[in-house]
Amino acid sequence: RSTTSLILKSTKTASSCRTIFMTSALKEELKKWLNQLATDERKDPTRYHDSGMLFRLPNGLAVEPVLIRKKFLKWQDAHPEFPRIVFHGLRHSSATYQLMISGGDVKAVQGTTGHATADMLVNTYAHIQQSSRVELGKKFEEGFYAKSESPSPQAVPAAGEPTISMTALLELLKNADPEVKAQLRLALLT
Repeated sequence: RSTTSLILKSTKTASSCRTIFMTSALKEELKKWLNQLATDERKDPTRYHDSGMLFRLPNGLAVEPVLIRKKFLKWQDAHPEFPRIVFHGLRHSSATYQLMISGGDVKAVQGTTGHATADMLVNTYAHIQQSSRVELGKKFEEGFYAKSESPSPQAVPAAGEPTISMTALLELLKNADPEVKAQLRLALLT
């Protein structure tokens, strides 16, 4: 007849409390979630215990980390097209893609991930720098040693040639069919 309690503590360091950029899509999802929390509280206000946490059970209590991991495992079981990773791997994937998208802007990514030093971030994600270095070497070789009769695949579009903005590309991807989206997600996670 033993019981367990979830102990909520302060963050390890002051830098663990940070402000992050919130996309419009995330803002809309959070609004829906906050409305759901308010609905849960209205259903039975006498039994609702507001833990003050963003992620909480329908009765208002904080969600134990083990429940989040179990939910993630169920999601993975339902989506075998993605490689299996531990829940903390999502943090690594996020940091990896932030580094790639930012062109290796370590300080910008450090602000989001909360790593104490840029060195810690760089050492944790050194594999990204290696792939970036290989890519840089290829571009350098193509730019300086390519034969003039063969155009570089990384060439700047000629006048009148179509280009696409990041916003337009994201809009195209948002409207892509589910199979294309699934292939893209698989490519991003591997």
